[in-house]
Amino acid sequence: MKKEKKRTYAEIVEELEIIISKLNSSDIPIDKSIKLYEEGIKLSSEADKELLVIEKNINSPKKNNKNITGKIDIEKSFEEIEIIIENLEDEDISINDAENYYKKSLDIIFNIESYLKKAKSTIKKYEQ
Repeated sequence: MKKEKKRTYAEIVEELEIIISKLNSSDIPIDKSIKLYEEGIKLSSEADKELLVIEKNINSPKKNNKNITGKIDIEKSFEEIEIIIENLEDEDISINDAENYYKKSLDIIFNIESYLKKAKSTIKKYEQ
């Protein structure tokens, strides 16, 4: 038995749109429309599961385990985040692109956070 390839959210939505257009056809037999409806329900459920996975990835970011050595340009990092925000405001952005932009911005933020924590611990050392 051949294992089904996991579809992306965009592919699932595309299939749903095809089914909807077929269902909107006026000359579709009732038995075929019932089968299409059932297939649409399955695809809708699959799309919901994919959205939950994407949402989970967004809501539970993994900390970047990179060791930051040296200095980082915090101003440049914030400029990169501003560019990402501008890209996310595009109405035609795909879910995958939005997720990738989100992950990139998290990496930048975690790098800044790591750098600031390191700086704070260095300052505390000298205060004692």
